[in-house]
Amino acid sequence: MGKTRLGFDIGSNSLKIATVHGGGVRVEEVRLPENMVDGTGAIVLPHAFAQFLKQTKKDLSLPRGPAALVLPPSQVICRLVTMPRMTTEQLMMNLPYEFSDFIQGVADQYHCDYAVCVSAEGDDEAQGVPMMAAVAAKQTLAEYARMFTQAGFRLKTVLPQEMALIQLCQARGAGADEFCFVDLGHQFTRITVVWRDRVQATRQIALGGKNLDMVVSNELGVDAFLSNTYKAANFQNVLAVPAAADVCERIAVEILKVINFYQFTYRSSTLEGIYLAGGGAALPLLRQSIENTVGLPLLDPADLLPEAAEAAAAGVFAAGAVMGGR
Repeated sequence: MGKTRLGFDIGSNSLKIATVHGGGVRVEEVRLPENMVDGTGAIVLPHAFAQFLKQTKKDLSLPRGPAALVLPPSQVICRLVTMPRMTTEQLMMNLPYEFSDFIQGVADQYHCDYAVCVSAEGDDEAQGVPMMAAVAAKQTLAEYARMFTQAGFRLKTVLPQEMALIQLCQARGAGADEFCFVDLGHQFTRITVVWRDRVQATRQIALGGKNLDMVVSNELGVDAFLSNTYKAANFQNVLAVPAAADVCERIAVEILKVINFYQFTYRSSTLEGIYLAGGGAALPLLRQSIENTVGLPLLDPADLLPEAAEAAAAGVFAAGAVMGGR
């Protein structure tokens, strides 16, 4: 029997926790208190979050084992780069230059890491080695480690969404070589195109569940926090109003634009479908709008996490964080 491992994914509206033990996965989703996390997913109140995490550990009877955390996209950059063959020491010295648009100040204040991609047909070894690389501020990583320690966890791994997704697909088999993964979050919708073990493209649009919350709030005259609950339950069939359909259509059109641009850039692209994740994936109106507008079949996240059933769409990143890796 292997050790129990925990994966955490902090959204702007909820905390997703994956408990992995003996090959099985259990996914829990816990609503975050108001104003604890900002619109980008960054924690506003570190001490309060540590206490919340500690209480959640007690409420869910979570073990103390090693934990992995998926960083919010606002606090880490992950991209596909090609580097000349060199020693590991040389690589770690040169990687920061690949993120000069993200790094502010002294490069020593940031931590870089990488994973070499599996060689594929068409790779030109003379051009260098393809790899997924990521960078995050050391101060940010230290703050997360401190919060998790205060809550009684041992934070062993921190990684971006993209790598968590690739680890999950490698561990469980994605069922497609090339696919689009759409995270329908509260503040943002994030579109990631994956080919085998490579993230080919990532885009983020400033539309998400909050836009539907605003519709519900206007229709029912309730505050934003309550409107999220009413949206999830489609209280009084509130999502049938034209304004809700308009928001869903806007999100779907933006996803289509990203996919069209990707297919224009990669003419040999053979996208096989779309995985929908995040809170928005549970909304039939939004799912239908995306499927009708984009014209690609919707793949079921439960195929990757069958034991999580309906919670699979919420738990893909948290589960992927503790599967595989270096």
